[in-house]
Amino acid sequence: MVYTKNLVLVCTGRDALRAAKQGMPVLHLCLGITPTGALQRLQLPTSDTRCLLGLCDPPRDLADCNADRLAADLVFEARRTGAPGIFADFEHDTPQGRRLLTAFDKALHEADIPFYVPLACGRALTHAVLTTPTALSGGSLTAYISSLQGIYGAARIAAFLQPVSQDFTLPAASPNGKTLTPTERENLLARTGSQTFFSRELCAKYFTYTDSDRRAHFVLYDDASTLEAKLAQLAGCGVQTVFALFPDAAELLNPS
Repeated sequence: MVYTKNLVLVCTGRDALRAAKQGMPVLHLCLGITPTGALQRLQLPTSDTRCLLGLCDPPRDLADCNADRLAADLVFEARRTGAPGIFADFEHDTPQGRRLLTAFDKALHEADIPFYVPLACGRALTHAVLTTPTALSGGSLTAYISSLQGIYGAARIAAFLQPVSQDFTLPAASPNGKTLTPTERENLLARTGSQTFFSRELCAKYFTYTDSDRRAHFVLYDDASTLEAKLAQLAGCGVQTVFALFPDAAELLNPS
């Protein structure tokens, strides 16, 4: 069984039309902030499906702007389009970004519009739903989500279904390994003849091998089956909203 009830498809450009045809909630990354501090509106897809509006990271050279005015414009845009929520896709935690997010958090809460922010940028916010990646290199996905729910409240934690495919040299000095494409990973498996295993804690597959310099490696990766398992675990934790990139999530929508 594929747990797609709470799945929101994340898309840009023309993919928004294709995603909307799946009959599922869609997050359209369609808003930006100009260097002068104005809300930049991009054309929305022509569709009967109401899209959550995605706001991209502000420019690094953003001038000192009126955060409250920008927040009011964001509320207006959400109401104009009938959007069921706003996602601030901020990638960098900066003083300027925190100031904007604080103003957005207050204005959208008062307007009763759901507001989603990446966990790394939104820890200090009062009302926003904090979105965390599901790609872990250690520990337990269930324990990790439960710990966040204990800190912020279950209703304030959402997830971003982020597939992982990384090669770690052991002992690993960093939580991030070398990224492998599916083709590179399959070629590596064929060359080394390694056996794959499934980690219930991480909800990911893995294998090990030794390179030509006799260094040990640990490869952690996702496929359609592990993404299904992650959705099931998230549903079991009571996570109400899970974002996934489209069309990368197509296999989840039409499993073989």
